[in-house]
Amino acid sequence: MQRTARQSRHRWALGPFLLLGLAACGEDIQPEPGPALPTDGEPAPLFRHTRESDGSVTTIVDATDGAAWRALDLDTSEAAEAAVQSAWDVSFQRFHIRTRGGVNGTGGVGVALLPDTFESITQAPASGYHEDAADSDDTDSEPDNVFERVEDGWYSYDVMTHTLTPRARTYVLRSDAGRYFKLRMLSYYDPAGSPAVLSFRWKQVDPPSPSLTHARGRLP
Repeated sequence: MQRTARQSRHRWALGPFLLLGLAACGEDIQPEPGPALPTDGEPAPLFRHTRESDGSVTTIVDATDGAAWRALDLDTSEAAEAAVQSAWDVSFQRFHIRTRGGVNGTGGVGVALLPDTFESITQAPASGYHEDAADSDDTDSEPDNVFERVEDGWYSYDVMTHTLTPRARTYVLRSDAGRYFKLRMLSYYDPAGSPAVLSFRWKQVDPPSPSLTHARGRLP
């Protein structure tokens, strides 16, 4: 498959990852901005949230550890333990993105891909949702995660500069609690250029129209 083959060819080029921490904090459905960066001696948080003027949230996640998945519960905006079936919806490890559905968990998290229309999306689509799938016949052993297999994956890779750039597209995630969130990846690098410090923008949206959902059937 093109997505996974590209990752296998260029995974070496992503380089050693610098350790940078950032945080998660929030309550209820809509997340709140995270706390200030830690002072010396305090453990580095993994997620940091910033609320934007339109009510969306920009989140930065430390995904530099190639042996650990950093999981986020979109319903609460809190970090979670990705290794167990606790409440989480999306997790990050370097340039990999998993959701807790299909082969990667029992949460039933589904992902729909839309054009780059983040600002205009106020309601989730009624159909078009996918779940992470088992590895297909390709050159690696990674699961075929929705963020990496649908429409060539969430990023493009420049073989000349060895840089990774998010594609201009919006994802709508159906969370394990049945809520819907739009999400757009913003960057793979922090302001200093360190890789695997991902940023993304997200916001809760209205569920699909009940009439459309019943007419078309609820996808897994």
